[in-house]
Amino acid sequence: MNKFLIIFLAVFTLTACNSRLSTEELTRETVQAMEEHEGFLMANIRIDSLILTRDSAESNMYTGILQTIEPNGSFTYSVRVTYDGENMTWQIIE
Repeated sequence: MNKFLIIFLAVFTLTACNSRLSTEELTRETVQAMEEHEGFLMANIRIDSLILTRDSAESNMYTGILQTIEPNGSFTYSVRVTYDGENMTWQIIE
């Protein structure tokens, strides 16, 4: 498989958060962070969809499926997001 997107790891601090983001809000923030990432911009990668689910009610870990549209076609990736109520990291896993 010839994929432009191999593995990205990014850390972002989410500001103006008085309470924990919902899964839907975290998904939107993650998509925005990914779309602004240099690797996505340089490789002309567009995000078609991202679905996140929280591993458990007590967990800071989320698992997701990312669908992208890339110059060589459409691809699906597994994603891990860690969110502690203030900081968020995301990682695309091949």
